[in-house]
Amino acid sequence: MKSIIIGLLLGLLSPFIFFIIGEPLVIHLAGPGYYGTFLLLAACFLICQFRMSRGHADSLRQDRLVMLALNAVPLLTAIIMAIGDDLGPGLGVLLSCIAGTFLGAVAAAQIARKQKGAR
Repeated sequence: MKSIIIGLLLGLLSPFIFFIIGEPLVIHLAGPGYYGTFLLLAACFLICQFRMSRGHADSLRQDRLVMLALNAVPLLTAIIMAIGDDLGPGLGVLLSCIAGTFLGAVAAAQIARKQKGAR
């Protein structure tokens, strides 16, 4: 339960990254600004999920609720942007956050398996 609440709180980082850092990038760089923002979001979610799943050799199955909680805010952002008829950026945010979360869980699981096998 504690990790789910932490996941929700960490998920609140995505609007700040998208609107505070990503918006100036998009204004000044146009298309490449979106790509930079999406990569930054993916890196942020990768680090967050990796830190929360550290030590779990089967983190893709054990931490599904944590992964869902971490991606709840980007999902809500994508739904709100889709209602406003601007699906492109919202979908990019959602996909980059899900990809970062998934890669963070995979990396944590691989490292935990290697450490378990080395002992």
